Amino acid sequence: MNRLQSRTLPRRARLWPALLVVAASFAPSTPIAAQNEDPLTPVPPRAVHRIPTEAHPDASPIPPEKIIELFSHREDEYQRAHQMYGFKRSVRVQEITAGGDKGGEIREDSEVYLADNGRRYERTTNQSSQRFLDMKSESVDAHAAAQIPLFPLTSAQMKYYDLVYKGTQPLDELHTYIFQVKPKRLLERARLFSGIVYVDDRDLAVVKIYGHWASQEDENDDSPGAQRTPFSMYEIYYENIDGKYWFPTYYRSDAYLKTKNGEDELRLIVKMTEFKVVAPVAVPGAESSGPPPSPPPQKP
Repeated sequence: MNRLQSRTLPRRARLWPALLVVAASFAPSTPIAAQNEDPLTPVPPRAVHRIPTEAHPDASPIPPEKIIELFSHREDEYQRAHQMYGFKRSVRVQEITAGGDKGGEIREDSEVYLADNGRRYERTTNQSSQRFLDMKSESVDAHAAAQIPLFPLTSAQMKYYDLVYKGTQPLDELHTYIFQVKPKRLLERARLFSGIVYVDDRDLAVVKIYGHWASQEDENDDSPGAQRTPFSMYEIYYENIDGKYWFPTYYRSDAYLKTKNGEDELRLIVKMTEFKVVAPVAVPGAESSGPPPSPPPQKP
């Protein structure tokens, strides 16, 4: 299958339109804040555009089923290629008090690289003195909060989802098809995505997703010792790498916690930069971060 011509976005894939939310069932209860150059600085809320439940989207020039088939196969290709790249990752969690002041902050910087056993590893290069942010009664693990699936809509995953075409929307320099994604049913020991996916109309590749992940355990486990993160809704932006692949390079999530002074905000920001295909290095004395990758397909 010939790949469509790719376009390169500005640095960090700056796609900052007003957020489009399909259903109130997964919309945040607090207004979404606009992005800016320092995403940890509070900014005024931005308008949220909602599609009515009984939406009548404009007709797609390509059958929606064909778009789904093509972008899911693109995700297969990009996931395989992603395993061959090394990159730098920065994880930050910032507390913003009800009064708008910055509270505690933790940061972890790392390098993800390929070893000569075919597996990828992560090496911490810089981190705060603590990796947990104490929120008076709870602790937030920044590293754990950043662990989300980066390619949730590959072709093998399509059997678990219902996708509904919701129309088109400009997205910075792109024009995108919009799909609402819902699991057919929740599974045990597998977290499924629910939300919105934006698909570029030329590359037919995912360029942004917004939503959350859930499993049966998430729904049913109310035990006091359950490991939970306050972050649920994630906004993920993709960037064209090497003119060939769309990789997620930036994502954020906001959480809101009730305090005696009002409502404090926690903001998670994850950035992935400096993607390079480099020669594998010697296996470190640490546990691997994932299965051996398959090489990316050769381009015609």
